[in-house]
Amino acid sequence: MWLVLLLAMAVLGVAVFAIVAAFVAVTVAVIGYLFPVLLIVGGAWLLVKAITGSDDRRWARNTARAHRRRDARPAAASATRRPAQPRQPAGPPRRELPVDVQVKAEQIRHKVNVLLGYADRFPPFSQDLYIVRQTAAEYLPRTIAAYLAIPGTDDPIVRGTGRTALAELRAQLAMLDSRLDAITDNLQQRDLDGLIENRRFLEERFGADEGGPRIVRSA
Repeated sequence: MWLVLLLAMAVLGVAVFAIVAAFVAVTVAVIGYLFPVLLIVGGAWLLVKAITGSDDRRWARNTARAHRRRDARPAAASATRRPAQPRQPAGPPRRELPVDVQVKAEQIRHKVNVLLGYADRFPPFSQDLYIVRQTAAEYLPRTIAAYLAIPGTDDPIVRGTGRTALAELRAQLAMLDSRLDAITDNLQQRDLDGLIENRRFLEERFGADEGGPRIVRSA
C-alpha cells in the first residue's frame, strides 16, 4: 500500500516537473522569437520620443525668442524714431557753359600742353613761358569761374563793356587764345633766327656762297 502511494507521488512529481519544464521551454522560445521585435519596437519608441522631445524644445525656444522680440520692438522703435527733418528748399539753377565755350577752353588747354612740351626751347626766365604756365594754372580757370559765379541763368549786360556776360567770356577766352598764338609765333621766329645765326656762322668760317642769298646784317 505504501509502495503504491510512493509510486503515485513520484509519478505526480515527474508529471508536474515535466509540465513546468515544458512551460519554461515554451516561454523561452516565445521570448527568443519576440526579442528582435521588442528591440525594434523599443528603438522606434526611443527615436520618436527623441524627435518629439527636440521639437518640443525647439518650439519652446522659438516661442520664448518671439516673446523677447515682441517686448523689445517697442523700445527699439521709440529709440530709433527721430523727428522728421524739414526738407531743404531747392537751390537756384546753376549757370552752365555753352558748347562753343567748352570747345574754346579745350583748345586753349591743348595749346598750353603743346607749348609746355617745348619748355626747354624758351630762353631762361622767359616771360612767354611764364604766361603759358599761368594760363593753365590760373588765367583760364579764373576766367571760367568768374562767369559761372554770376547768379541766375540769364545773360546780363556787363557795365563798362556793353557786352553780355557770355559775350565778355568769349572775348576773354579769345584774348587768351590769341596770346598763346603770339607766343607760338615768337617761339617759331626764335628758331628761325637761330637758323639764320647758324648760316652767318658758317659764312664767317667758310665764306659766303656766291650762288646763294647773302645775309644782310642788321645795324
